[in-house]
Amino acid sequence: MNMTSEEKRLIKDCRIAVIGAIEFIDKIKAELKQLGFESIQITSRFDKMPMPSNVDVIAENVNEGSSCFSKDVTIPIILPFDFVNGAGAIIVMPDDDKDILDKPDLRLWAANYMAGYCAFWNVVGCEWLRDSLPDIRNGLTRHAALKTAAHICARITANIAVGREVKHFPRFYLCKNLE
Repeated sequence: MNMTSEEKRLIKDCRIAVIGAIEFIDKIKAELKQLGFESIQITSRFDKMPMPSNVDVIAENVNEGSSCFSKDVTIPIILPFDFVNGAGAIIVMPDDDKDILDKPDLRLWAANYMAGYCAFWNVVGCEWLRDSLPDIRNGLTRHAALKTAAHICARITANIAVGREVKHFPRFYLCKNLE
């Protein structure tokens, strides 16, 4: 992704939260650093800070320091998902309903939501997600899907940072594994 110096400055000053399982952290950090994000704060649920019970880790590009977990959050939140044979992401913008963060098994909920959406609207190329649902229910993950999710997440983060329009909940991003 080629960026202008102004876009790089915007990225440096941007505040976005990425919420996901601990397996994503190293991959997401690497992707974000490659795009120019410098201050990446990693916080886990073991750090005694308030956060939803259904996530393991928060990677915040805060550059100032604050938590993203309250119902009146003022920064975009990206939720990346490993769907075994591919990946997905949901973006929750500051003015969006945040009830999605309260889902007990957010990964399974998101997979079912996206698969149902694709089936209802006859979206071509989503069969892999429907076929992955049993593995997702069983908690299976794959390195390629984690890497794909991190890549999607970093690109979305950069687009938000430079002011490009992004799809946000109830819309979503979905991609078959890149490898």
